[in-house]
Amino acid sequence: MPQDTNLKQYYTSFKYQLLGYIKTKRFIGLTLFSLIVSIAVTLLMFHVEYTTLKDSNSPTFFLNYLDTSLLDIIVVVGSFFGGDLISGDVGTGSAYYILVQPVKRSVLFLGKYTAALLSSFFIVFLYILVGIFASIDLYGTVTSKVALSLGLVLLMVAATIMLASFFSSIFKSPTSGMITSIVLLILVFPIITGIIGSLEGIYPIEFLTFAGEITYLIFNTEYPATKIVSPALHGLKIYTFNPALYQGIESLLIYLIVFGIISIVIYSRRQIEG
Repeated sequence: MPQDTNLKQYYTSFKYQLLGYIKTKRFIGLTLFSLIVSIAVTLLMFHVEYTTLKDSNSPTFFLNYLDTSLLDIIVVVGSFFGGDLISGDVGTGSAYYILVQPVKRSVLFLGKYTAALLSSFFIVFLYILVGIFASIDLYGTVTSKVALSLGLVLLMVAATIMLASFFSSIFKSPTSGMITSIVLLILVFPIITGIIGSLEGIYPIEFLTFAGEITYLIFNTEYPATKIVSPALHGLKIYTFNPALYQGIESLLIYLIVFGIISIVIYSRRQIEG
């Protein structure tokens, strides 16, 4: 019997990984998490700022709405789906039968990665979808910038999962990859960017979460300046940085490509354990 083509192997890997995700408590739990957070944020904004919101417009609403929790949701969801993408196979014996088949590890990885990307983007999209309904309720319309934002969100999700998959490739425990990704992206990166950016005046475009701010900054009437210097206070200047749109896209693409290549190489060479 002739060996399956790479495309068919990819589709098989993608199909069963996606079906596996949909049936898991993780997928259901993260979906509920996204919906609960989105509804809570919307209700809070309506309760506290309803009059101000009504006098505003759809782009301004989305700027405030997405700035609240979007990146945190992307990080959590992407870390959960990417954090065990590789270690779930090579760190246990559950996938032994699959990995000893004549299937390229790179093809298997790409199929699994695509399933993780679609599952994650669906959950993140639910958060944005609630914002779309809120915008229609407030203004009877939705800004066309939402389409561009969705494209940037997809890129941010893709880069986040790929970074998480890198940690998945170097840890034996699936949980270790998830936790490392979440702690790094929610705590460590923001702290570092805050220090080197605000105090040292260094443009932190190489940090994923900083570059990801382009997903909502595009809703500004005029895209904000990359660098803002506040008047010196007691001889200390405070700097505020915003990622330039195209530099942010470039940074996300670098994360996607570089960590993708590294993850595939490690996955291809790792031995099955368990």
